[in-house]
Amino acid sequence: DESELASGWQEASALDRLRVCESVASIDKPVVAALNGDAIDQGLEIALACDLRVASSAASFGLTHLEKGFIPWDGGTQRLPRLIGTSRATEMILSSRILASDEALDLGLVNLVTEPEDVVSRAIELASTIARHGPTANRYIKEAVMKGLDMTLEQGMRLEADLSFLLQSASDRAEGLASFLERRPPTYTGK
Repeated sequence: DESELASGWQEASALDRLRVCESVASIDKPVVAALNGDAIDQGLEIALACDLRVASSAASFGLTHLEKGFIPWDGGTQRLPRLIGTSRATEMILSSRILASDEALDLGLVNLVTEPEDVVSRAIELASTIARHGPTANRYIKEAVMKGLDMTLEQGMRLEADLSFLLQSASDRAEGLASFLERRPPTYTGK
């Protein structure tokens, strides 16, 4: 039940919770979160570790750690500014303000807002759309975007070029091109 899950989560050490967020963030395939309810504190920090977020119109978002006398420790101070900008993230964290889903969408915190009964199916639909593309290319795109955040523009462009070059030798790239020319759906193998 939900209360057992919540109490167990609170009892977990900060290091264990950080490992959850880092484990999610380190998945080499795109990760889509379906958010249907309150994504507050650690719930939001886990969602921030995902690549894309689909929220229900009933969802709310906040990092309210300061109200309890501490600061976010699962990546909230690092990931939130990268998504919505430094000034907006700082204000949100310092004020412990909770956002409704429409404002979260406007700020770029979530990618899509839908009705509560549709949130899981829309997240699956988005993940399925992504999965139809070559898995090797998907991994390289995620790598270029995530690693590029910690690089200069020039370094990021070089990484992008290197990954593009590596993709040229992948059988998935050959399959993608062949399927396009033959006007048929591709059959990717991840190689």
